[in-house]
Amino acid sequence: MASRESVGLAAAWLASAVALLAPAATRAQHACDPIAEPGWRVLATNEIVGTTDSAPYPAGSPGDWFVDRTTTLLPLCNYFTPVGSYSLRSYSLDPTQRTERVAICRTSAQGESVAVAPYAGPCPPR
Repeated sequence: MASRESVGLAAAWLASAVALLAPAATRAQHACDPIAEPGWRVLATNEIVGTTDSAPYPAGSPGDWFVDRTTTLLPLCNYFTPVGSYSLRSYSLDPTQRTERVAICRTSAQGESVAVAPYAGPCPPR
Protein backbone atom coordinates (compact mmCIF):
# COMPACT_ATOMS: atom_id res chain seq x y z
CA MET A 1 0.00 0.00 0.00
CA ALA A 2 1.29 3.46 -0.90
CA SER A 3 2.21 5.90 1.84
CA ARG A 4 0.31 9.13 2.32
CA GLU A 5 3.35 11.10 1.21
CA SER A 6 3.72 9.16 -2.06
CA VAL A 7 -0.01 9.51 -2.78
CA GLY A 8 0.19 13.25 -2.14
CA LEU A 9 3.23 13.61 -4.37
CA ALA A 10 1.55 11.59 -7.12
CA ALA A 11 -1.58 13.76 -6.95
CA ALA A 12 0.47 16.97 -7.05
CA TRP A 13 2.51 15.65 -9.97
CA LEU A 14 -0.66 14.67 -11.86
CA ALA A 15 -2.26 18.07 -11.27
CA SER A 16 0.90 19.83 -12.48
CA ALA A 17 1.12 17.60 -15.56
CA VAL A 18 -2.50 18.31 -16.47
CA ALA A 19 -1.89 22.05 -16.14
CA LEU A 20 1.22 21.92 -18.32
CA LEU A 21 -0.36 19.73 -20.98
CA ALA A 22 -3.60 21.70 -21.17
CA PRO A 23 -4.09 23.72 -24.34
CA ALA A 24 -2.83 27.27 -24.00
CA ALA A 25 -6.40 28.54 -24.36
CA THR A 26 -7.41 26.83 -21.14
CA ARG A 27 -4.35 27.61 -19.04
CA ALA A 28 -5.25 29.74 -16.07
CA GLN A 29 -4.57 33.46 -16.24
CA HIS A 30 -5.96 34.27 -12.79
CA ALA A 31 -4.49 34.30 -9.30
CA CYS A 32 -5.81 32.20 -6.44
CA ASP A 33 -5.66 32.96 -2.74
CA PRO A 34 -2.47 31.55 -1.21
CA ILE A 35 -2.70 28.90 1.47
CA ALA A 36 -0.32 29.07 4.43
CA GLU A 37 -0.78 25.54 5.71
CA PRO A 38 2.21 23.25 5.03
CA GLY A 39 1.79 20.61 2.34
CA TRP A 40 -1.29 22.14 0.72
CA ARG A 41 -1.26 22.80 -3.03
CA VAL A 42 -3.27 25.19 -5.19
CA LEU A 43 -3.89 24.74 -8.91
CA ALA A 44 -5.49 27.52 -10.97
CA THR A 45 -7.39 26.21 -14.01
CA ASN A 46 -9.91 27.36 -16.61
CA GLU A 47 -12.69 24.96 -17.57
CA ILE A 48 -14.46 25.40 -20.91
CA VAL A 49 -18.18 25.53 -20.12
CA GLY A 50 -19.57 26.62 -23.49
CA THR A 51 -18.75 27.40 -27.11
CA THR A 52 -20.96 29.17 -29.64
CA ASP A 53 -20.39 30.20 -33.26
CA SER A 54 -21.84 33.24 -35.02
CA ALA A 55 -23.48 33.04 -38.42
CA PRO A 56 -20.90 32.60 -41.22
CA TYR A 57 -19.77 35.79 -42.95
CA PRO A 58 -17.47 36.50 -45.91
CA ALA A 59 -14.27 38.48 -45.34
CA GLY A 60 -11.02 39.00 -47.21
CA SER A 61 -10.70 37.25 -50.59
CA PRO A 62 -13.87 36.10 -52.38
CA GLY A 63 -14.58 32.58 -51.13
CA ASP A 64 -13.11 33.16 -47.66
CA TRP A 65 -15.72 32.62 -44.92
CA PHE A 66 -15.43 32.98 -41.17
CA VAL A 67 -17.37 32.57 -37.93
CA ASP A 68 -16.78 34.34 -34.63
CA ARG A 69 -16.36 31.60 -31.98
CA THR A 70 -17.14 32.64 -28.42
CA THR A 71 -15.80 30.37 -25.69
CA THR A 72 -16.99 30.71 -22.09
CA LEU A 73 -14.36 29.83 -19.47
CA LEU A 74 -14.89 29.20 -15.76
CA PRO A 75 -11.78 30.11 -13.73
CA LEU A 76 -11.25 27.69 -10.84
CA CYS A 77 -8.95 27.68 -7.84
CA ASN A 78 -8.45 24.02 -6.87
CA TYR A 79 -6.95 23.22 -3.48
CA PHE A 80 -5.42 19.87 -2.51
CA THR A 81 -4.67 18.60 0.99
CA PRO A 82 -1.21 17.32 1.96
CA VAL A 83 -2.37 13.75 1.12
CA GLY A 84 -3.58 14.82 -2.33
CA SER A 85 -7.32 14.91 -1.67
CA TYR A 86 -9.43 17.59 -3.39
CA SER A 87 -10.47 20.19 -0.82
CA LEU A 88 -13.83 21.87 -0.38
CA ARG A 89 -11.85 25.11 0.00
CA SER A 90 -11.75 25.18 -3.82
CA TYR A 91 -13.82 27.87 -5.52
CA SER A 92 -14.68 29.41 -8.89
CA LEU A 93 -14.51 32.99 -10.10
CA ASP A 94 -16.88 34.76 -12.50
CA PRO A 95 -17.00 33.21 -15.99
CA THR A 96 -15.08 34.97 -18.76
CA GLN A 97 -15.61 34.96 -22.52
CA ARG A 98 -13.10 34.90 -25.34
CA THR A 99 -14.03 35.51 -28.98
CA GLU A 100 -11.85 34.51 -31.91
CA ARG A 101 -12.30 34.60 -35.67
CA VAL A 102 -12.22 31.10 -37.19
CA ALA A 103 -11.90 30.35 -40.91
CA ILE A 104 -14.36 27.76 -42.23
CA CYS A 105 -13.82 28.23 -46.01
CA ARG A 106 -10.89 29.57 -48.02
CA THR A 107 -10.17 30.26 -51.65
CA SER A 108 -8.19 27.46 -53.30
CA ALA A 109 -5.50 27.94 -55.96
CA GLN A 110 -8.19 27.18 -58.57
CA GLY A 111 -10.35 30.04 -57.23
CA GLU A 112 -12.96 27.78 -55.63
CA SER A 113 -14.15 28.10 -52.05
CA VAL A 114 -13.10 24.96 -50.11
CA ALA A 115 -13.72 23.89 -46.51
CA VAL A 116 -11.05 24.40 -43.84
CA ALA A 117 -10.77 21.38 -41.52
CA PRO A 118 -12.53 20.49 -39.26
CA TYR A 119 -15.47 22.27 -40.99
CA ALA A 120 -17.08 19.77 -43.36
CA GLY A 121 -20.06 21.78 -44.60
CA PRO A 122 -20.62 23.32 -48.02
CA CYS A 123 -18.61 26.29 -49.26
CA PRO A 124 -19.86 28.91 -49.47
CA PRO A 125 -22.01 28.12 -46.42
CA ARG A 126 -25.77 28.30 -46.82
